[in-house]
Amino acid sequence: MKLLEWKKALVTGGGRGIGKATALEFAKNGADIAVASRSESELNQTLKEIKNYGVKCIAISVDLSSIEGVKECVNKYFETFERCDILVNNAGMTHFATVVEYPLEKAIKLFNVNFISYYAMIKLILPGMIEQGGGNIILTSSPQGTVYFSSHKVAYSASKAAVMALGKCLQNEVGRQNIRVNVILPGAIHTQMMEDLKEWGQQFPEKVPPEEIAPLYLFFAGESSKRKYKGKVINQQMLNEIMSYIRAEFGTKEYEIKEIVNLMKDTLNKEQHTMLRKNQELFDFMLKYKI
Repeated sequence: MKLLEWKKALVTGGGRGIGKATALEFAKNGADIAVASRSESELNQTLKEIKNYGVKCIAISVDLSSIEGVKECVNKYFETFERCDILVNNAGMTHFATVVEYPLEKAIKLFNVNFISYYAMIKLILPGMIEQGGGNIILTSSPQGTVYFSSHKVAYSASKAAVMALGKCLQNEVGRQNIRVNVILPGAIHTQMMEDLKEWGQQFPEKVPPEEIAPLYLFFAGESSKRKYKGKVINQQMLNEIMSYIRAEFGTKEYEIKEIVNLMKDTLNKEQHTMLRKNQELFDFMLKYKI
């Protein structure tokens, strides 16, 4: 049986980048998918690729910077699907400008896309999840505003910090209703957003394809994370660093995850080893899963 057989999922920002890669990973694992974003042409390409996996899929072309757009998205979703098992709030926009330079109107739109659309989407989807007895919400935040703090991205970083707080607080609010809420902090994922930032002057030490982060979303969406992963915040950049150390150390040899934790104690720094030790199910999944 596939990991998400019979599940129904809505992925925002699904026309390209992380959203598209995640939607394809879900479809490969048996989920019926709705992808939402502004660009109809990008959505149609995603839809075409999803159909190769034989699942039901729809594209919702909508502007999520307004409450009306969020409502339209949810209404169109439920015209096709009777329930939502997995909600991935991933749509986003960024900037690279000082507070003085960045127009207030653009900052408001950024907050609307990066945070208000997430809140509104959850508010509209959540009653159905409660009624059906459970659900899974995955939020895309960022290390910017949660792990490190730089200039020229004040509005973006603040919006992403708000997303992390949303996830942690929401889990405390709905956890007893069999609903899981988790937050992912993507690292330097090679998306159009990265290309835009490079044009605006930001530098990136590496380029990670979106396909490499998609299994992390799959882990949170599936049963492997059901017992322990509630209100978790995972820094994907640190996860990747630890994974590279593990692969360099063990190559293709297979070890039990508990053995790896013990053997990596002297290789990893304290923060990295703590992450490995506290997330053994996640690392075991990522080491074994084939993209």
